[in-house]
Amino acid sequence: MTTQPPGESPAAATISPRSATLVGLASLVGAASSYVVLLVAARTLDRAENAEFLAFWSLLFWVFGVLAGVQNEATRAVSARERGADAPAGATGAENGARVLPAGLLVGAGVALLLAATSPLWGARVLGDAWVWLVAVVALAGLAYSGHSAVAGALAGRRAWTPYAATVAAEPTVRLVLVLAVLVLGATTVGLQTASGAAAATWLLLIATTRHVRAGATARADVDRATFLRHVGHTLVAGTASAALVVGFTVLLRATSDPAEYATAAPFVLAISVTRAPLLVPLTAYQGVAITHFLAHRDEGVVRALWPSLRLVLAGGAVAAVAAGLLGPWAMELLFGDGYRVPGGQLALLTAAAAGLAVLTLTGAAVLATGRHRAFATGWVLATATSVALLLVPLPLEARGILSLGVGPLVGVVAHAVALRGAPSAPVKV
Repeated sequence: MTTQPPGESPAAATISPRSATLVGLASLVGAASSYVVLLVAARTLDRAENAEFLAFWSLLFWVFGVLAGVQNEATRAVSARERGADAPAGATGAENGARVLPAGLLVGAGVALLLAATSPLWGARVLGDAWVWLVAVVALAGLAYSGHSAVAGALAGRRAWTPYAATVAAEPTVRLVLVLAVLVLGATTVGLQTASGAAAATWLLLIATTRHVRAGATARADVDRATFLRHVGHTLVAGTASAALVVGFTVLLRATSDPAEYATAAPFVLAISVTRAPLLVPLTAYQGVAITHFLAHRDEGVVRALWPSLRLVLAGGAVAAVAAGLLGPWAMELLFGDGYRVPGGQLALLTAAAAGLAVLTLTGAAVLATGRHRAFATGWVLATATSVALLLVPLPLEARGILSLGVGPLVGVVAHAVALRGAPSAPVKV
């Protein structure tokens, strides 16, 4: 078993108030850094160039979101091993459990190769004239981020919340520093895009300099490598679907829109990112906490453990939607400049849709904690399939976007709710 980092108590139920504060601050750093990058791009590039940048940003974080499946399964597998949870199929001895980091990098290499191999089919349409270089940037960033996901997931599974928070905060901070450096040297669209991708390797610096983060790189799962990779396969399917809605939606919107229509859509596309970050960035950072919390309380029933978080998200979403409707148009124009004002009704609906997506993220974490990997993936796939179908409805871009983001996640929530009905208190075999 492992040694807890300073300030982490093995007896703590899931997370101490101090550690929760650290994770919260890390998520705040991530949200603030992303906002500043988007602000820099909007202020530096013209609207057509910014639309190009936002499509790259969406694709990059879509790939990161896919690889978040590595983090989710690493959290579950390491937490189950540390707590001695009921062994699932494929469980193995303490000395033979899969090493999480090498397995995660193997998955990242596969994703990078898939991106490179398929890029002639979509690269030019999604990334524009510089698509060959930008595909290379995204593929290498994805490979690097798979290591970040494995280490962060292992740290969350060990309840090593202080180094986990450091890992979560460092990556977006380095991204902001690199983007600002490019700005000082003379910003171009491709330069900002490349700087955004390079930050994915930040975890290598942390491992080289921080002992407690390095401990996450040596963590083992509760199952052998084949079983771990099979489980990751389910979480990658879910990760692909969830990232399509959470961060990759701009790619879907661009792919289903007339190029001329999309070229003028930068304000609406930016509004999608701005309205979801306040709910989804903290929730993404706390996802590892949620999975370990549901595992720790599985004897009481996952649904009971889920309900307080759901109430908080729904209440926060309602308040945020009202605020977005009243103050959002003014704030968008103030922050991003002339031409970026978006109607309050659209901002309110986008914020409400973000709350629905946050609920889907929570129900997914609960389903995953029960060991139901297929049900976890099914909910996300149904949500994304519904959203893509609604993007094909013959309506204006803004109406299609709001309808897709609003309805799709609700379908996934229903699928997860069905899976949670009568869920056993201990993880089931898969």
